[in-house]
Parts: sequence; structure tokens; C-alpha cells
Amino acid sequence: MEKVKVIIDGREFEALKDTPVLQVAHENGVYIPHLCHNEEISNSGGSCRVCLVEAHQGGRMRMVTSCNYPVRKGLEIKTDTEFVHKIRKGVLELLLARTPDAEAIQKLAAAEGITEPRFKKDEGEDNRYKCIACSLCTQVCEDVVGVSAISMQNRGGDKKPGTPFKKPATTCIGCGACAYACPTGAISLKEKDGVRRIWQQDFPMIRCSVCDRPYIPEKQVEWIVKTTGKERSFFDKCPDHR
Repeated sequence: MEKVKVIIDGREFEALKDTPVLQVAHENGVYIPHLCHNEEISNSGGSCRVCLVEAHQGGRMRMVTSCNYPVRKGLEIKTDTEFVHKIRKGVLELLLARTPDAEAIQKLAAAEGITEPRFKKDEGEDNRYKCIACSLCTQVCEDVVGVSAISMQNRGGDKKPGTPFKKPATTCIGCGACAYACPTGAISLKEKDGVRRIWQQDFPMIRCSVCDRPYIPEKQVEWIVKTTGKERSFFDKCPDHR
């Protein structure tokens, strides 16, 4: 693989050609705030716009999303300019107005000096709640888990993930990967008395034979056994007691 040199905030780094700028920056200790990018999902990112940076190349400057912009020869990235902060503030102000209850948004906005957006806030646990419509949850469900139990629905400001026809999805295995991946905690996942509840469904969980702690939905185990051929007995014990 070809290696190229890239300059980020005045420091020169070497990286494989086409590696995302965000990855190169974080590997070298340069922080760029972001929300919708997940390294496990190859096509994730680019939705929230929080990671916008200046990309200088060939005498031109462009604002790009660092999570999916590839490093190339002669590229210089600036993450901390007055213009970057101005754009980032605008993005975060809009996200804060859409999801004022999202702690992750509040924290990023506060870092840019924003505590109250200029726009009307959509407060409360309504149909959008903390969702920024980045679709990371649906990508995880499809690309990592491989079940496609949820999809993005509606358009514009009402866009959000959901199950088909807002009914329990027969393909959902209750793994919770969507909730764990969500950058704003918008997906409800609750566990009580050995039952996990997510997407309007209850999933009975298997208890560890050693500590008696419920740790994985029965339906998730059935799916793993079916698709990978792993022995069912492997799940008799939780990861802490294998």
C-alpha cells in the first residue's frame, strides 16, 4: 500500500493513501469531534457534519467531513481555525435545537461555547427524542449484525430509525448493537428480570450457569448458532466465566 505524507495542524504525518483524515488524526493524537462515524462500519460517517475541517490542496480550500475524506499526497488539514469553529458551531447549534435532550450534543455544543440554540428547541421524549438521523444504527444492524431489522423512515426533520410499519420486527434478535452504536443514546434498551426490551419487543435472556446473571438474549444465541455453527453450549457461561 502506498504511503503519503499529510499535514494536520502544522504537523506532518505519514499514512496509507486513502485512509480517512479522522482516523489519521486520532491515531496521532489530534482530536476532531465527531458523532456518526464508527470504524467498524466502512460506509459510516458524513451525516452529522460535526467533523468538518479545512482541506487545503493544490491552492484550493474545501470544507470536508474528515471521517470519510481520504488522505492524499500534498493534503494539508486544518482542524482548529476560526472558520472551522464557526461552521462547527452552526452545525452543533442546529443539532442542539433538534435534540436538546442529547447529552452528547450538549457536551460538544458547550465545548464551542453554545448552551442555548437560537432556534426553536424540540424538547421532550417525542418521536425524534435524541435522534440526529445519522443512520449509524441501521448500518450496524445491516452491515455488522446482518439482520436489517430497522431502517430509516420518514423524511426531513422527521427522519428517524424504526421497525417496518412500526411493528415488532421478526428479524430483530435483540442484540442491542444499534443502541450501543448510537452516538446520542436515542435508542431505548432496558433490561429487567432477565428480559431485554428494545424496539417494542421483549427478549428473554440466557443466564450464566456460574454467576446466574442474564447476559444475552436467547434469540441472539439462536441466530449466532444458526449462522456461525458455534456450539450452543458455548453460551452457557457469560464472557467473564468462560
